[in-house]
Amino acid sequence: MSEEKGKKRSLEETFAEIETIIEQMERPEVSLDESFQLYQRGVGELKACNELLDEVEKKMQVLAADGSLEEM
Repeated sequence: MSEEKGKKRSLEETFAEIETIIEQMERPEVSLDESFQLYQRGVGELKACNELLDEVEKKMQVLAADGSLEEM
């Protein structure tokens, strides 16, 4: 869910998936069981977002004095 095999999704793609999950949860015909499954998927997607944001934050912290990005 949070990562396709061998291909990381972008932060934007992950946010879009969360939006889709929320829209599905808001439908009145969704059962309690389905809501719980969607909730679990959403938590997984949020975890993936946090990991992606952490990566960006780490990259921002290693910017060199001249503004170039130093890989970790």
